[in-house]
Amino acid sequence: MDKKIRGIAGLLFALSLGGWIFGALSSQADAEAKKPLYSGPITIGAETWPGYLLLFVARDLGYFKDAGLNVEIKRYLALGELSKDYVAGKMQGRANLTLDMVNESLQGLDHKAVLTIDYSNGADAIIAHQAIATLKDARGKKVAYEPDTLEEFFIVWALKEAGLGLTDIQSIAATPEESARKLAAGESDVAVSHEPYLSKILGEGPFHRIYSSADAPGLITDVLTFRTDFLKSYPETVQAIVETYFRALKFFQEHPRKAHEILAKEFGDSPESVARQLQGLKLLDEVDNQTTFTFSGGLQSLYGNLRQIGEFVLSHRAKASLPLDTDQLVEPRFIRQVMKEKRAVQ
Repeated sequence: MDKKIRGIAGLLFALSLGGWIFGALSSQADAEAKKPLYSGPITIGAETWPGYLLLFVARDLGYFKDAGLNVEIKRYLALGELSKDYVAGKMQGRANLTLDMVNESLQGLDHKAVLTIDYSNGADAIIAHQAIATLKDARGKKVAYEPDTLEEFFIVWALKEAGLGLTDIQSIAATPEESARKLAAGESDVAVSHEPYLSKILGEGPFHRIYSSADAPGLITDVLTFRTDFLKSYPETVQAIVETYFRALKFFQEHPRKAHEILAKEFGDSPESVARQLQGLKLLDEVDNQTTFTFSGGLQSLYGNLRQIGEFVLSHRAKASLPLDTDQLVEPRFIRQVMKEKRAVQ
């Protein structure tokens, strides 16, 4: 009898020990699988563009800090300088354009889009004196734009639709802000620019839009990208940034005036002006992002958008230094996790 009792006791002890060991190993595996958040400063570069509103909202309302993140939004006036610093490794992430994503990849940068920020729907435009009625009338005219950036891509795309090319105009190198100023000063006949500079220049003189992003829906798409080495080393950190972004979106939806005030302070503008600028673009929510991260050939799918832009870029390069697979620039897992969590609470 004692033997039997001792045998049962031994079996129970073995089972208990085995359970403890299994539990300890599982806990260790979970700890290894879930890496800690990156504790250092995280720099996200951004141009002066109203579509990046939610990044500034998340920063100024302390949402990044609430998530345990030390995020700096570093603002640039020139797209070229921002892209150069990003490729050089001076920041982990960037509020980016799908066009710049492709160009940066061809420069050797390994990075991926983790969420889609917005579509420009009139907030990017080609503006001119009233005497220039259409793009066809721009032949032989002075056109100010920033070379090797979205502005050049945009003017080339628009000119092609009008049956023209860069050789048909007189190109003047200038940032988006400078382009608007040159038009106002009479130093150019046409300018390629975007908000917040458009609203200001259009309200100051006899100028009008002769082509805008509303004429090419989905062509100009803004995304949030991260260097792949950072993304792989700190996926939980990137996930936290994505979720914090959508927290800022909820605040904007519930308190638009307060969000406008945050961006107005950042840009040295008025809340009313910010509200007008935002009318020219579409901020994308979680459901919109689920669509953009779904494969299709259209411009409103990141896969389709990047493929078309990749083909355009390669057709305008004498020689591509690197192979280009634009599908590899898309990382959908962070949006999938956001949607999974959203469905779980519904």
